[in-house]
Amino acid sequence: MLNIGMMVTLFDFGFSPQFTRSFSYIFSGAQELKKEGVYVTENNGSINYKLLKNTIATARLVYRYISLFVLFIMLSLGTLYIYITTYKFTLVNNALLIWIIYSFSVFFNIYYSYLNSILVGKGDITGSRKCIVYSKIIYLLIAIVMLFLNFKLISIVIANLIAPIVQRFLSYKYFYDKEIRNQFINTFINKNDIRNVFESIWHNTKKMGFVTLGAFAINRSSMFFAGLFLSLNEVASYGLMQQLVGSIGNISLTMFIIHQPKFASYLVNNDKENLLKEFSFTMGFFYIAFLSLSILLIFIGNPTLKIIKSNSVLPSTTVMIFYCLITLLEQNHSSFATIISLGNTIPFVKQSLISGFAIIIGLYISLSYFKTGIMGLVLVPGIVQAAYNNWKWPMVVCKDFGVSNFAFIKMSLIEILNYIKRILNGTYRFFKK
Repeated sequence: MLNIGMMVTLFDFGFSPQFTRSFSYIFSGAQELKKEGVYVTENNGSINYKLLKNTIATARLVYRYISLFVLFIMLSLGTLYIYITTYKFTLVNNALLIWIIYSFSVFFNIYYSYLNSILVGKGDITGSRKCIVYSKIIYLLIAIVMLFLNFKLISIVIANLIAPIVQRFLSYKYFYDKEIRNQFINTFINKNDIRNVFESIWHNTKKMGFVTLGAFAINRSSMFFAGLFLSLNEVASYGLMQQLVGSIGNISLTMFIIHQPKFASYLVNNDKENLLKEFSFTMGFFYIAFLSLSILLIFIGNPTLKIIKSNSVLPSTTVMIFYCLITLLEQNHSSFATIISLGNTIPFVKQSLISGFAIIIGLYISLSYFKTGIMGLVLVPGIVQAAYNNWKWPMVVCKDFGVSNFAFIKMSLIEILNYIKRILNGTYRFFKK
């Protein structure tokens, strides 16, 4: 069920990052959205509220059609898949009802997902994260209470259905402040305006869609092959490692995600010096946080799982080390690729698709013919990515900034160390008083 839920996110086809960038450009003062490149502002960053309202209307319309299409696919082909895998809905109690509720929860999650793009584009990262956190709290409360009342899997899908509705309500509350409401009162839109915005966004969205397809093959296909070739214990072990290391990656990239609207603003204002400084700082945070948390997970992961009496354990230390290093390289080059895409240019479509295809073929061969197990799931994507993407996109960005890769890493570590020093000095002065 979760695998299908992940697959349908492909129908976003790159709209989410493209809308986020577009909103960032508008809030940074861009007066128009270009198909390629970024509008460099000359008007002191004043917001074009008509363009903003048109872009919101376009996003709402796009996600309405995407979510309806996804719902149709899930209720038709998805239901057939669940029918087969649950042996005519008999393997799991209330399987059909669970699946239908889950399908509608995915529908609402996709339909309201553009609201996060608006908040992030606005630069209200705090509001965006609050909406996510509060909706997750509601999700947990509903799920836990219903689980204790013995509603079983229905508890999870009901919670998953209500959470996005809560997030939508909060997102509206945080975005539509007094100034925006007043500006929108006398701002009107028409079909031609929406069509023009869509055409500007679609030019690179279709490229990002293929990149997303390649990224799905790179990052998610391993779980499908795991289900086909590995034992249930191995699948559980690999899935647990994937989730925990993925969480480490998300935490480590927090600074980078928070600063993305600022990066877009620097691009709109053609301020490469500050862009390099801020970007290197966020990557310094990523390197230190990811390595520290990964080492912690490798050494105390399984002992902690034993203490809490988990039914699953993490793979061997060797597998964990390789997986953490490969994930570090993957997320590193993805961050550099994001900087490239913030300039409204997508040069890595072909490379992403080729890499995804190579990984699928490599996983099949390694698991079916060489019986490589979990290590094969880890090494095949790592080898394919190391052959090109891991080094190519960091090199392109560093070259554009006029620095070497080594100089960038050195700069990133210096920036984060200076940041830590400032915090420590501030703390010392506070307690000294």
